[in-house]
Amino acid sequence: MLGGARALCQALLAAVVLACPFAALPAAASPDESATVPQQAPQPLRPAAGQPLALAPALRLEALGGPAFDLAQAHGVTVVHFFATWCAPCRTELPALARFAARAPQVKVVLVDVAEVPARVRRFFADQAAPGPVLMDLDRAAARAFGVSLLPASFVIAEGRIALAAEGEVAWDSPETDAAIAAVHGSGGRPQGRSTHTASNTASNKASNTESQEEP
Repeated sequence: MLGGARALCQALLAAVVLACPFAALPAAASPDESATVPQQAPQPLRPAAGQPLALAPALRLEALGGPAFDLAQAHGVTVVHFFATWCAPCRTELPALARFAARAPQVKVVLVDVAEVPARVRRFFADQAAPGPVLMDLDRAAARAFGVSLLPASFVIAEGRIALAAEGEVAWDSPETDAAIAAVHGSGGRPQGRSTHTASNTASNKASNTESQEEP
């Protein structure tokens, strides 16, 4: 009887894991725990609920090979990205996040590694550049404060408030993502290419207006 109940529980647990689109945070992360978790297509960032927008939790962590980062000292727009090296969707997403960070230098991107030893994370980034400082959430306190239960998870913070959020891979290469972040906090969240284009259009409009005013 007990054996049959145990088998049923194991079957139900396996069905839940296979249905999960992201990598759930395990009790003790290991390199292969995300191998059986199917990945979902990248999704857009979604506006956070509530008006006024909720204040972001405190976030002050030591960075891997760098100074501590304090979100309270950050201005403009900051992307806080929770990940782990064992998480397959996280590894897939990182190159796109790096491309976004490269074309949007006005936006601060910080990575928060959840519950891994620094040596492991250091080895992971030995072969690829991180798109921003890598913060070490060794005891998961930051992940709990942000309500993170699935990885990857991303939050867009504007002047201390959560404006956009997503669990799972974000479509960092999409124009919709650029537009959503650009709208969060004016020019502080506008990707460089788009910002330059807007500036050139503004200059052209000013020149046209000046010429029209000088005509008799």
